[in-house]
Amino acid sequence: MYKLTFSPASPYVRKVLLSAYSAGIEGKIELITADSQDNSLLRSQNPLGKIPILQKPDGFFLFDSRVIIDYFNRIGGGLIPMDGPERDIVLSRSALAEGLIDASLLVVYSDRYSGGEVPSKVWLELQLGKIERTLDFLEKDIINWTKPSGFDAANIGLGVALGYMSFRNVQEWQIGRPQLQKWFDYVASSLPGFSKTIPAA
Repeated sequence: MYKLTFSPASPYVRKVLLSAYSAGIEGKIELITADSQDNSLLRSQNPLGKIPILQKPDGFFLFDSRVIIDYFNRIGGGLIPMDGPERDIVLSRSALAEGLIDASLLVVYSDRYSGGEVPSKVWLELQLGKIERTLDFLEKDIINWTKPSGFDAANIGLGVALGYMSFRNVQEWQIGRPQLQKWFDYVASSLPGFSKTIPAA
């Protein structure tokens, strides 16, 4: 049995949960909410204090969603090609999706952790610029993403990123991007576990 320290609102956690569905082990994971643990215990597992953290059956802890997804890929396959040019493509696309999540979180945190001050306009414009450029790129490139054989780590990551932007009202990414909207609708209806992992506040 695996144990996953998580938060229901975290996009990084959602990536891991959806990857577990793809690896066929979603039923073997016990979910432990981060706020149910003493912070010192969480930091003893990961000194950065970040989630998700996966405890393997042998007791070893894995952290960072990318590391956990790589582990799931090795035991279940299908998430990241093991070699060849397809691996490079999936990893690069995964990094793009991760960047969208990172920038979106920074937008959210700029207000949440501003201490009552007005968030930096320069900082917000920097993050929103990254998001806009990436979304415009994806509107043209998204036709190349999903394959009939299934969803890889990049597709999972992008689906999560777009869902998180809507969840936190970071960006109305659908406006003027019909191809990206069509792709997301397909992912939302077809990716195993997508409806079951919708984030909660």
